[in-house]
Amino acid sequence: MDDEERIVMQCKYCGQTIPDNANYCSGCGRAVREEATEVKRESKFWEQGWFAVLMLFIFWPVGLYLLWRYHGVFAKAIVGIFLLIILLTFITALGSSLHIGKSDNSFVKITDSVVAESIPSQKKFNEIQARYNQNEKKFMTELEKAEFNKSYEKGFNEFFKDGYVKKWCAKVDRIESVNSGMAAYVRLSCDFPEAEYAVETKRYAADEMLIPADSELYKKIMPLKSGDVVVFSGKLVSGDYSKKIVDLTTSYGYKNKKLYIDFTDIEKMSTKE
Repeated sequence: MDDEERIVMQCKYCGQTIPDNANYCSGCGRAVREEATEVKRESKFWEQGWFAVLMLFIFWPVGLYLLWRYHGVFAKAIVGIFLLIILLTFITALGSSLHIGKSDNSFVKITDSVVAESIPSQKKFNEIQARYNQNEKKFMTELEKAEFNKSYEKGFNEFFKDGYVKKWCAKVDRIESVNSGMAAYVRLSCDFPEAEYAVETKRYAADEMLIPADSELYKKIMPLKSGDVVVFSGKLVSGDYSKKIVDLTTSYGYKNKKLYIDFTDIEKMSTKE
């Protein structure tokens, strides 16, 4: 009977069942008897609360482990909540990444057959654009960057030749009324893997590239909304401050790769794969 009564003591800090003659809790490591308090103060530094908190800032995995190992039920609850937050953050980030990838793949699948028939080949242009994107990330001096842009400018213009494109694909980004409703500004986005660029009219009231409200093309774009996938044709023109067909200027702090175009046709595509 005496032996059975000896293992009935519970730690007042974490609730762990321990022998009644124990000086320290085997669960949280804290002193359970007054006479052991002075000895406990001499315990190893990594068992101290201050060190666990310090490690949370220096190397949080170690800090979490120390809290879990030496500092009772409340500390274990904090560790559990922290790990749950990390897990949810990871799942959210992974979900966003998968969603973006799925969206890009969906656009490519929808447009794949049309892109194959485009003139000149939109697929080929995407490859040129992808190479440009990769090479421009290399560290270069200002003079090297200038020569780099001139080289690709020549390549882009040789690719387009007379500037006409036919049966190219994009998603509607913005369609806006300009010049008091007398015309429309259109901006399309081409979101291909490694090759993202815009195709747009200029947006100034007197510009001939705007789509007149009394035109057949205006009637075609009226029902279009942001996100619609379209097939378009037209003639590419140079930018305001450059003779380049592809505008590589900086806009609002970002590289703004775009094609200025005088649209001749825009048709909404079926999004059924």
